[in-house]
Amino acid sequence: MKNKHKMRRAPQKSQLSKPAPIVIKINPSELKNGIVLPKVKYEVLATVEEDQVFHGMVLPIPRVLVYYLKHHELMVVSTIIEETNETGTCALTVKDLSTKLKISVPSLSNCLYSLRRVGLLLEEPNGKRGSGKLRKLNFDAIQHLNDLVEGEDPGIYARIRKATRKTDITHLTKEDVHKAYDNKVLAPDHEPAEEEEYD
Repeated sequence: MKNKHKMRRAPQKSQLSKPAPIVIKINPSELKNGIVLPKVKYEVLATVEEDQVFHGMVLPIPRVLVYYLKHHELMVVSTIIEETNETGTCALTVKDLSTKLKISVPSLSNCLYSLRRVGLLLEEPNGKRGSGKLRKLNFDAIQHLNDLVEGEDPGIYARIRKATRKTDITHLTKEDVHKAYDNKVLAPDHEPAEEEEYD
């Protein structure tokens, strides 16, 4: 007796197409290149780890001012920086500054006068009755001074004021800076033989 159930063929459209053959091309000359193994190299790399050694108020004072200013002037500038960091300007009166810094009023007035004269201090009336002023530093003048002494020996920063008749920092030139060198502080490009002659 014949089997009534014959296997029916699936329609062609339902059949998956045969995968295309994968062709790997081998260049016989590349087989003769040799064997490459990784070569291990050891290098010593320096790493910097931060260790906080102080926690408290820090004032960002331009380095050039530390050397350029006299002691009381530096104290006044530091106080102005401290005040302007908080409010944008320093509104302390001369009497307040005098008390805070333990400097006499006449000495403090002389410091303020010197800072105005060299162009480091900017002032405007505080808008109240009396002679109160709002003070801040002239960072354009500080930047000019910093650019002038870039690459110079820090020993001349304090001598620049004596080496020129110019008082306003914005009027100083490289020539004025070079006049500050002498046999005690020699220019960075000096000859060692010249140094022996001075001795």
